[in-house]
Amino acid sequence: MTARQQSRSLLELKKLSSTNASFIDQMRLPKSRELAKKLSSILDVGVGFYFKNESSANWPASLQEVIPQLAAQQQSTAVRAHGYAIAITPLADGSTSLILIRKTPTWFPYLFGEALIPAIVFALACALLAALIARDIVRPLTTLAERLPQLNREKSEPKATLPIIITQRRDEIGTLARTMQQNSQDLRREQLLRQQSERLATLGRIATSLAHEIKNPVAAIGLHADLLAQQANANDAESISLIREEVDRITDLVNQWLYVARSTPARKEAHDLCLLINNVARRLRPVLEHAHAKLIIDLPKLEPAPVQVDAPRIEQSLRNLLLNAAQAMPEGGEVLVQLSTAQGKAILTIEDQGTGFSEDALQHFGEAFFSEKEGGMGIGLTLACEVIQAHGGSLQAEKSKRDSHSGARITLTLPLDTSVTTKPK
Repeated sequence: MTARQQSRSLLELKKLSSTNASFIDQMRLPKSRELAKKLSSILDVGVGFYFKNESSANWPASLQEVIPQLAAQQQSTAVRAHGYAIAITPLADGSTSLILIRKTPTWFPYLFGEALIPAIVFALACALLAALIARDIVRPLTTLAERLPQLNREKSEPKATLPIIITQRRDEIGTLARTMQQNSQDLRREQLLRQQSERLATLGRIATSLAHEIKNPVAAIGLHADLLAQQANANDAESISLIREEVDRITDLVNQWLYVARSTPARKEAHDLCLLINNVARRLRPVLEHAHAKLIIDLPKLEPAPVQVDAPRIEQSLRNLLLNAAQAMPEGGEVLVQLSTAQGKAILTIEDQGTGFSEDALQHFGEAFFSEKEGGMGIGLTLACEVIQAHGGSLQAEKSKRDSHSGARITLTLPLDTSVTTKPK
């Protein structure tokens, strides 16, 4: 082996020692004989830990004095001594060092081809083995060590992941990579939930303090509107009607904030979902027509859709969904409402002819305070999702393409209750 080959071999052993020491520090692995044994079988070199001031160690007799001297330098180094290549890297605790030992091969100059050919084959096999180790062991461990700080960073990107070639491995490295990635995703999810809880807590304090201050003047405005209506002429009737509608709108808005901030259990009673939909449609139709949105209702004609629900909350959720559909069509269009029943469920779809949901909106559907609508607070869909889920149903969003128009489709499901008689509104 030439001097250049010897230097390169020492450099590779030193790099291997540094990489594994960094990985052990990052993962806070125990410095045990079991870990040293596993690393030795993987790396195909002697592996051990040197503990400061330890008098007895299972090293070759010729190295009993060399290793403490090298460890005392407190820096990563690699040397040759007494027929061995030794690489030492101090660990982060300051009292332990990772030791890699490899016996130095003795080479004799062969003068005959019969002896030279096996030596060349052996050298190629060693090179191939080293390449496999570098590809399958050292490189993945180096990647994990480099990515670990990014995965644990609090504001890391939600889509930041480890290379799939590492996470799909079926050995211990693959298991470790999958565990690291899952823990990182759980941490980010917990951070998002904590942030949302903090915002909801703030909303609760604001809503509770403002609700009383808002409801009293709103009630007074509504009362005076009723008094004026008794003496109003035909010209004033439209203005008084507009005042009442705006009073109802403010009241609904305050109730939405209060419900999201401090939700209470639903008061379920027997109702026909068809009647609830018609009630909401009747109240909203003038508003929708004013916004040039044509409301088309397609309900079962022969059978009712009996459900056990809290009617005011379900109607408020339907109101929010229909208003969102109309607001998604600033140039006007059709809002199609269809109701069907299947497998013990009532399935209600609301489709519009707007621009449809963006990918970001679909990903954050129902999330509090998320809104792509100008001036939107991100409360309406959150309220609808919570109400429907509290009734054992579900609310899903997707892009739709009805006829030649693209738009958004909301699918609302509620469990049917055929054991009770529906209660008309």
